Amino acid sequence: MRTFVIAGAMALGLASLPLTAADAGSTWRVGIHTSRTQTVSGQRALITGHVRPGAAAAGRTVKLQEKAATGTTWHTEATDRLSKRGAYRFAARPVSGRTHSYRVVMPATDAHAKGVSRTISVEVFAWQNLDDTTSVNNSGMNFGSVNINGTTYADSVASGWVSSPSSIEFNLDHDCTELRATFGISDGSTTGGQAEVSVQADGSPAYSKTFDLGQSESDTLFFSTAPLKIRLEAHNTSTTDGIYGYGAFGSPQVLCSR
Repeated sequence: MRTFVIAGAMALGLASLPLTAADAGSTWRVGIHTSRTQTVSGQRALITGHVRPGAAAAGRTVKLQEKAATGTTWHTEATDRLSKRGAYRFAARPVSGRTHSYRVVMPATDAHAKGVSRTISVEVFAWQNLDDTTSVNNSGMNFGSVNINGTTYADSVASGWVSSPSSIEFNLDHDCTELRATFGISDGSTTGGQAEVSVQADGSPAYSKTFDLGQSESDTLFFSTAPLKIRLEAHNTSTTDGIYGYGAFGSPQVLCSR
């Protein structure tokens, strides 16, 4: 009887000790889903899921973690309190144009070891100035501010030649899907001047239009396949001797995931 009492007391004492993560009976199971695998800078990507067992997880806090790039460490972006069913919801708004990696972490408790979801990736596209990308094969194009129809456009590309077409290529490395700009003719052209401006994506025509002095249009070009290169061309199409038109691309930008 005495031995039994001592053994029971010992068992009771051991049972009252808190369990460590290593001793826990099970690991939290963390599911994860995203509303989109591609998005534009600043737009919301919903990250949702459940922690199981849900009843035990209810009311506890989970962490949304992000990794900036391969080789970097995870850092906590936000936390959320789990619902009665163990559900969570995060609204991520990544800004930089690149692929963002996310995971959700459920911290360890006395009864469950830490749970970590699988890693999901969200490819983020952001607008950047075209002249910040690598340019090659420049034939008569100038960089800087340009006036088009009375408006000044910074970070622009404009023709500097009148005797032959001007052109330049930009290496986009299959990372960019759209180009936006104000297309037109530089106010530095002669009165009555005319110019054609065009864009090619890997050799295929993407845009072409002829403008008289004082004309312009803003447009966004969508590439069905992200091109390796785009080529800008400007051609003086004035028909009167001594009258020149300098084609211009006002503040061109590309939507890229890098």
